[in-house]
Amino acid sequence: MRSAHWTDVTRASAREAEPLDRIAFRGGAATIGAFRCAPDDPRFADSGPIQNHIFVFPRQTVRLRHEGEAAFVAGPGVVTLYNRGQRYGRGAVSPRGDECEWFAVDDALLVEAVAAFDPAARERPQRPFRHAWTPGDARLYLAQRALYERLSAGAPAEALEVEEAVLHLLAGVLTQADAFWGPPRRSAVAAARTREAVEAAEVVLALRFAEKLSLHEIARAAGSSPFHLCRAFRAATGTTLHAYRDRLRLQHALERIGGGEDLSALALELGYSSHSHFSAAFRRLFGVPPSEARGRLRPAGGVSAPWRAGRA
Repeated sequence: MRSAHWTDVTRASAREAEPLDRIAFRGGAATIGAFRCAPDDPRFADSGPIQNHIFVFPRQTVRLRHEGEAAFVAGPGVVTLYNRGQRYGRGAVSPRGDECEWFAVDDALLVEAVAAFDPAARERPQRPFRHAWTPGDARLYLAQRALYERLSAGAPAEALEVEEAVLHLLAGVLTQADAFWGPPRRSAVAAARTREAVEAAEVVLALRFAEKLSLHEIARAAGSSPFHLCRAFRAATGTTLHAYRDRLRLQHALERIGGGEDLSALALELGYSSHSHFSAAFRRLFGVPPSEARGRLRPAGGVSAPWRAGRA
């Protein structure tokens, strides 16, 4: 029979072997994960240095102290910020320990994002975040939870859509930090240059909407950084790059479904993962499924008549 001490050590060793992080999405520009650590886990007080620059949405309340800085209480009303290599200590408050979702962004992209609010971040790429935390926003909290739950459940999602959503979350967090901590001096972005980048992105998407372009590819073609393009595009058009591309795809589909084309083949040609994915997107935009739209577009006698040049 095992002694109580032996059993405790065994449990501690088993707990220590369990991963603390679960990855829900990994792309070229962003990674999304969840961290779970119970108060009795041997790694609770010190789970090691942060591996990437990340921003974190706590679910439970914990005490945190970044190395060399004052301690603070983090909970659902706070977003915590970590630079790569950041060491920190943790103290239990909630009996559930530390539960949170975290979002890592490509180094160059993150520095560019922070520099939009704090130009000096370019001079300290190893430590872009100036503060350990910022007050949170309820709508951002809901948005990140919905994104994580969707991905962790295995729902299909395109990398462009997910990475763009992460950058919008980051922009919201940085806006909150900017308002709370006070803005450092920043240079103004020329309106003409911004508009040129937006228009260049519109042209790229108009010509290549069926391709699975990444955020980096669109930004490179537009001569802009991904973070700046995401913010500028949404401000100028009222929509995201992903939604804009989706509308172009679906409007193109509308031009073709009346001719009797196979909807599954059309869906794949336009970059959708399946017929159901295409149908769901089509219904969201037009309010009816493709089959019903096809019926409306066909004349009573059959397929749509071909267009002929010339005067009526």
